[in-house]
Amino acid sequence: MDNLIGRTLDGLYAVRELIGTGGMANVYKAVVVGENGPVPVGTVVAVKVLRQELMHDPDLVRRFKNESKAISLLNHPNIVKVYDVSVSETLQYIVMEYVDGMTLREYLNERGGKLTSRETVHFISQILKALDHAHRNGVVHRDIKPQNIMLLDNGQLRMMDFGIARVSRAENQLGGGKAMGSVHYISPEQAKGDETDRKSDLYSVGVMMYEMLSGKLPFDADDVVAVAMKQITDEPRSLQELAPTVPHGLVEITERAMAKLPANRYSSAAEMLEALNAYVENPAIVFNYTYLPEEVPEKVVTPSMSQKREAGTVRGSAKNTRKKGKKRSSAFLPVLFGITVAFALACAALCWSILNDSSNLMNQKADVVLGDYSGMTQDEVNASQQVASGQITVNWEQEYSNDYAAGYVYKQSPVAGRTVREGQSVTLTVSLGIQYVTVPDLTNYLQADGEQQLKDLGVSVLVTQAVDESVAAGSIIRTDPAAGSQVAAGTTVVVYVSRPQVSTTTKVPSLVGMSVDDARTLLVQNKLGLGSQSEEYSDQPVGTIISQNPGAGASIKLNSRVSVVVSAGPEPAPEPEAPSSSDGGSDGSWWGGLWGSGASSSSSTEGGESASSSGGATLGDWWQSWLS
Repeated sequence: MDNLIGRTLDGLYAVRELIGTGGMANVYKAVVVGENGPVPVGTVVAVKVLRQELMHDPDLVRRFKNESKAISLLNHPNIVKVYDVSVSETLQYIVMEYVDGMTLREYLNERGGKLTSRETVHFISQILKALDHAHRNGVVHRDIKPQNIMLLDNGQLRMMDFGIARVSRAENQLGGGKAMGSVHYISPEQAKGDETDRKSDLYSVGVMMYEMLSGKLPFDADDVVAVAMKQITDEPRSLQELAPTVPHGLVEITERAMAKLPANRYSSAAEMLEALNAYVENPAIVFNYTYLPEEVPEKVVTPSMSQKREAGTVRGSAKNTRKKGKKRSSAFLPVLFGITVAFALACAALCWSILNDSSNLMNQKADVVLGDYSGMTQDEVNASQQVASGQITVNWEQEYSNDYAAGYVYKQSPVAGRTVREGQSVTLTVSLGIQYVTVPDLTNYLQADGEQQLKDLGVSVLVTQAVDESVAAGSIIRTDPAAGSQVAAGTTVVVYVSRPQVSTTTKVPSLVGMSVDDARTLLVQNKLGLGSQSEEYSDQPVGTIISQNPGAGASIKLNSRVSVVVSAGPEPAPEPEAPSSSDGGSDGSWWGGLWGSGASSSSSTEGGESASSSGGATLGDWWQSWLS
């Protein structure tokens, strides 16, 4: 069992459970229990604790502290808030806002790895706003990936782990020089181990855009080193080719963010956000970015010594073979030359024959470089030079589109810039505008049935859970937008699914008659704890509980403590009093004789019987007689 679960850190944060692990730190769910905490008592927080094997590295601990202090100053609705930082010799941790939701990676997986253009713009805009705030405060993320982004029920994002990736440089040195960040999203300069800045974050954002729009990562391989090398040297497959329906403006934004050379990327998150906003205002926009020449990668994979030896052996073997066969091959040169000439003449005759027969056809068909008709109306296309002159013919199709207004071309096949023969047929798809659908009433539907109905309508679904005792667990409570609302196809509809009420209280079991050990076990089973213990005398066996507080049946909060009173056994008998003197010389004897019923004495007779004799009347007898 994790040795932090159940502990209270610095008297402030009671650790409840482990909710995440990473290469550098583990994340726990905790509750604020101290009055001096940064947030009110009872607030649920996330605590990121530096892994034990790393906490003794002084440089790493220093970086952890400095970076944590820096990100604690960030305050933005799209960034997870840092409440507290604690660095000691035995424990280093960060206390953060606890976000109850799913990661963007989980959301992508639920959607098959691909999102609509509208969803992509919605999410990337929030990420860029968070980055702009962080970069302006001198904090670079360095590990942007869907796993580090939380998605709330209302569609808002929260970015996590700002600035922490810089700390992982020391960890990477311990691990053998691995590149910082997740290898599928790191920039080329990160893969090379060079210094990184805010433009590295923009590259990672571009990779995420590429993945959201196409459903595929730009670079992938079985080996992480191979992926890192691809980030440095390879060009990704064209996004326009992978996802031809993606508007050209979004393709340009993605490609600029993913430029290998940092100078070819956006200068800031604000500039990239400005481009996104321009696209939203005009989905047919074309940016026509220009790029500086790409640099030759500085770092290349050098062959190992064994590979060099093998190459040398092969070269040496080939050299010897050439020497041995030199005389023998020279004898066949005239023959080979004659055969080659004859074959060339035959091929030339065949080609002349074919070209002569089809010369008329070839002369009639010229090459045509297709223009870009995206964003045009049908009339504008028909009036264009290529269509009006008959260089190409057009097949028209119509489909709904959330990104283009009705009447405008938004899809072209073959794509613009492709070289085709004159007379080639080109398919252009004209937008019918936004397709609106009505959200059905799914109350009390099973979650799976309701989700399927919404997906059949063409909307995205985001499922979240809520408590509603009137709706069976696993069934739908409501939707947002509500039933009957008109929404555009592709819009995300939030589905609230009923879950059982999670109780925060429990009934106190009866502990009377139990031993302390048995009572402790029963309390733990009921998520309670044993409180103070005291002892009292009783007729119950020693060690048996005779009372408790709170009493049996009381309702108290989980993890509360119950105090008990334990039997100390029967109360011991009082010690006997010392006997009084009988010589009559004491005051006690005089008063006893004065108030007694008469002095008496007894003696044993010979037969063993006792005999008594009474003296004269006493003052007590006289007083009694007078009263009567």
